[in-house]
Amino acid sequence: MKNRSLIFAAIFGALGLAACDEGDIQEQVTDVQTSGKVAQLTAHISGLSTWSSQYSVVLAAFAEGNDYAVSQKLLPEGADGDVTATLNLTSDDVSTVELCVTNRLRQRVVSFASATISQLQGDTLLLAAGDLNLSMFQSIQDLVFTGTCARCHGLGNSPAGGLTLAAGESYAALVGQESSHPERGVRVVPGNAPVSLLHKVIHGNPDAGVSFDHSNMIKESRSITLIDNWINAGANQ
Repeated sequence: MKNRSLIFAAIFGALGLAACDEGDIQEQVTDVQTSGKVAQLTAHISGLSTWSSQYSVVLAAFAEGNDYAVSQKLLPEGADGDVTATLNLTSDDVSTVELCVTNRLRQRVVSFASATISQLQGDTLLLAAGDLNLSMFQSIQDLVFTGTCARCHGLGNSPAGGLTLAAGESYAALVGQESSHPERGVRVVPGNAPVSLLHKVIHGNPDAGVSFDHSNMIKESRSITLIDNWINAGANQ
């Protein structure tokens, strides 16, 4: 009888250990799924195909103060038009969800629309972005030209260097156009950033032949890289 009792005790002990192990596994799975919270994007977009292979147009989740995506979902190629995308929120550190462009390190380059985690409705964070032009050039316009360059190169009677970089005017003034001083060369040569005057100016290259040093005007190196990659990818609008 005593032996039978010992056998039953061993069996129940083994079951108890198995139950403990199973409990740990369930706990890990729950942490990964973060209670099933999701972000859902709805938008009407254009310009997606203009981005070069160094970048991804994504729905991405970010932690506060961090430019690198916690998780992201690629918008499919050729997705211009009405788009719906869903992203699982896999971390409790998420503070914002954004329709944005990231580089190969998943670092945010430019953001088009965002929603904060405080806007959760139940387990769903809705991001209704409306109509958006996501083109590579439009991103440069919004991120760099409008905010920085147009203060001197704006619409008016005498923009600096005879160049306007205001929205709606900049593309025609840059791509394939000689400088107002022809000896300085072509402002943007599609497919060839190093010979483009714009590249030389933003990198502070003395070969640009301009008197004002523009190298400190654009504060983030990723913005300069974005301009160079746009040129090398064909300088499409």
